Amino acid sequence: MRGLAAIGLLALAGCVSQPSGVQAQFGAFAGNAATADIMAGFCPQYEMRNSLEELTQGFIDQMLAAGYSEIEVLDAIQATSEEAIIEEVIVEMGQQGVTPGDEAALCAYADREVAAGSQIGRFLR
Repeated sequence: MRGLAAIGLLALAGCVSQPSGVQAQFGAFAGNAATADIMAGFCPQYEMRNSLEELTQGFIDQMLAAGYSEIEVLDAIQATSEEAIIEEVIVEMGQQGVTPGDEAALCAYADREVAAGSQIGRFLR
């Protein structure tokens, strides 16, 4: 099971063109975890609540508890594209008014996510 967490970290990435089920959930999780990790790296008021490894293992455990098989989870993780996730994160940040190098806008986005209690905000402390 811990091996799946390592694979998840290696694949912390985007979805294929028609994701469904666990794959779509992994894509959303990966994008949110990556966004929170970026925020924690640039916004001094925030840190990650858990490491990416712990978050990924939590995601895997949640999917297994929801009835997905280890094979389905592994397939979903392996079918993701790091480039696609990065692209999605950049697009979402742009939609939130964050431009490269604008730490104030990034931290304001983090503040909004924490205040809203979103998954991104819950990854931060």
